[in-house]
Amino acid sequence: MISILEGRGFFEIRSALPIGKRFFFLLIALIPLLAPYELIMRPDWQSYLNIPFLFALVVSLGALLVSGLLMWAAIAGLDSKLRLDRHSQTLTHASRSLVLPWRTSRYPLSAVSSLEIEEHDWSDGDPTYSIVALLTDGTQLTSGSSRSREELEAIVMRATAYMGR
Repeated sequence: MISILEGRGFFEIRSALPIGKRFFFLLIALIPLLAPYELIMRPDWQSYLNIPFLFALVVSLGALLVSGLLMWAAIAGLDSKLRLDRHSQTLTHASRSLVLPWRTSRYPLSAVSSLEIEEHDWSDGDPTYSIVALLTDGTQLTSGSSRSREELEAIVMRATAYMGR
């Protein structure tokens, strides 16, 4: 979810994975855990060296992998900020997740060559878009993602106007 914070002397683009989505990912991650319980723990296996048990083991390991990926999405989902500051003439990029503290990078505002929208195509759905600050040294700073290109275009236009370009 992208939000804008604008004040005297600064323009900030914030992107956060809402706590509701994090909680949803954690809840959904519990569902695949039923497979190992129902296939490995609950039955009274007389022998572990047979084809049905190996099949149950493979299905259970796949379910554990899916559950782990969903939990990782909930824990490691990034929050980011891209802040343009006129007073200090800096661009600040910061990102964090639940398992990582804020990592902050500062660049002179004059080093920003442009703000652009990057498209991410997915095989199973609509594309998503993110705002990318291109710096003169080739560094790309990404902030947030959205399914609405129009929303991000409006934000980029406001940020570009804020920088006076």
